[in-house]
This record gives sequence, C-alpha cells and structure tokens, in this order.
Amino acid sequence: MSIKNVTTLLLSLGLFSTAFQGIAQESQPVNKQKIDQLISTKIAMDRSGDFKDRFTIQLFYGDRDKAITTKENYDALDLPWKAELKWESPYHKIWVGTYRSRLEADRALLKIKEEYKDAFILKP
Repeated sequence: MSIKNVTTLLLSLGLFSTAFQGIAQESQPVNKQKIDQLISTKIAMDRSGDFKDRFTIQLFYGDRDKAITTKENYDALDLPWKAELKWESPYHKIWVGTYRSRLEADRALLKIKEEYKDAFILKP
C-alpha cells in the first residue's frame, strides 16, 4: 500500500468515527416540571414588569398630594391598566401599565387620553 492510500484510509476512519460518536451521544430527558416552573416564573416577571424593555404611560408628575389625587381619580375610572405611584427626586409620578410593544401602548393611550390630555408614552 502506498502512503497516499494509508493516509486516505486513516482520514476516512477518523471522520466516520467522529460522525458516529456525535450521533451516538446520550441525551438527557426533559424535566417537564422544571420547564413548567420556568414558564410560570417568566409569566410572573412579565406581569410584574421586571423586564425594563417595556413601555408605560405617564399620567402626572408633580407634588405628592396631587399625585395621590390623580391616582385615586384614575383608579375610580376602572380602566384595565394598573396605576403606580413612583417617586423620582424631586417629583412624584403616576405610571400606568407595562406594554410589550409601542402599538399596545398607543391603543391604551387613546383610551387614557379621553380623561388625561397630558398623558404620554415613555420607555423607562
């Protein structure tokens, strides 16, 4: 046998053994309970607004008493979006909802602007 044939044979055997070894890897079984737990954690984080890449609507900023009054008036409207009182020095702010997309925030803003003309969308 020539050196060329021996080299080709060894190279072919090496490639085939590597391919078979890659195919024959053992897989780990999927833990359904862990997946369900991760999904529920993700949903809870979405609802609580833990992801900072969301849009929100600001209704008001100013002193504390007016902010509390604005929040109470908004809550009395019984709209589906939750209002939060935030404090960022030196103002108190009323933020409404967390929206995944600008389109979703725009739709909510149309309804909110009926009562609060100065409301606007922001991305904190």
